[in-house]
Amino acid sequence: MPQLPDRLCWSHNHHYHEWMLRQIPARAGRVLDAGCGSGALARRLAARSAQVDALDRSEAMIQQARRSGAPGNVHWLHGDLLDPGLTLAPGGYEAVTALASLHQMPLQAGLARLAGLVRGGGVLVVVGLYRPATAGDRLTEMLATPANWSAGAWLALRGRAGKLEEDMPVRAAETTLGDIRAVTAVLLPGLKLRRRLFWRYSLVWQRPAGR
Repeated sequence: MPQLPDRLCWSHNHHYHEWMLRQIPARAGRVLDAGCGSGALARRLAARSAQVDALDRSEAMIQQARRSGAPGNVHWLHGDLLDPGLTLAPGGYEAVTALASLHQMPLQAGLARLAGLVRGGGVLVVVGLYRPATAGDRLTEMLATPANWSAGAWLALRGRAGKLEEDMPVRAAETTLGDIRAVTAVLLPGLKLRRRLFWRYSLVWQRPAGR
């Protein structure tokens, strides 16, 4: 990804908050935000959910999130999603979100764990990173680069750009969109997978009711 100057940096993850919120019920029950970082999405989920379990394996991120003044229905959890001993909702979640976190786990194990936490009738919503590998990926990169600079400049003029969160773990994606398609076709039949601008893809999957 072409690096912007600090003053023009902006959050590609925040860009997808509104889209992710539209994928879950207007009034949800219990929701899991897996890889919550400093808690920006979890705080927005809290406004439309009975309870949000916000999980991150980075202690520094959870400490930042706890200092954020979030609503009382957010439960901050420090731990690894793939830890079988981690205490999560025993009956599953009405919605599970994962924003820029799946690429930091083994793909198949991470997807299986996320999907397994969705209760019958519930929804899994992922916005993730992938490694460009095809002509289509390169074309999207070409379109994203000038848009990235333009968005950074526009947000800077409005006082909404600048250096991103401190201590945020950063890891390059190793899996390609083809890898993701192959794994999800087996694990999550009926899902909706799309390539997105700004080096992201989106995935929406609903577990059939009663399963």
